[in-house]
Amino acid sequence: MSSIILSDEYADARNLNEAIDMRGQKAFAQSVTPDDFGDASLNGMAKVGIAELWAESRWNDGRSTRNIALEQFTADIHEGDMLEIRRCPEEISPWGYSFHRVDDDIMLPYTPYHDFDDRFLSRMLDDLSENERLICQVRDTTCYGEDGIDIDPSFHWRVYTCKVTVYRQNLPESRKD
Repeated sequence: MSSIILSDEYADARNLNEAIDMRGQKAFAQSVTPDDFGDASLNGMAKVGIAELWAESRWNDGRSTRNIALEQFTADIHEGDMLEIRRCPEEISPWGYSFHRVDDDIMLPYTPYHDFDDRFLSRMLDDLSENERLICQVRDTTCYGEDGIDIDPSFHWRVYTCKVTVYRQNLPESRKD
C-alpha cells in the first residue's frame, strides 16, 4: 500500500481527500466576511456555504476560434444573480453537475474552481432530498486575461471567476423535478 506524502500543514490528514477538505476549510476561513455569519437564510433558503466557479476561453490567431458564446454567457453573470446547480450525466459535464440561471435550461460554462469546491458541491448535492435544490447567489465576478504573450503573440486567454454563496432551497410541491 503506497502512502501519500503531505506537507507539514496537512500532516494530520489520513488521506488525500481529508487534505483537500482541510485546504477547503482554510480557504473558507480566509474568504468569509462578517455578512456570511448574519442572517442564515435568503427568502426561506438555508445558507450552506460558499464556493468559487470558473470558466476559461483560449484561442490562437489563425489556428483556433474564439468562443464568443462562452464569453457572453459568463460576462452576463453579475453580483446578485441566482444560479442553480443540477445533477447531469458525466457525458454532459465530467463533474456530474452543471450550472444554470435559476429556472433556465441553458447550461453555463462554469466548473468548480478548486478541488475542495467540487467536494463541497458534490456533498451538498448528495445530501439533497427529492424536494430540494441548490441555489447560488453570485457574490463577485472577475475576468482575467491577456491578448498575446511573449512566447506566442497569437495566443489569447480569458478566465472568468464567479464567487457564490450556496443555499439549499425547498421546492414547492408543484415543482419537483
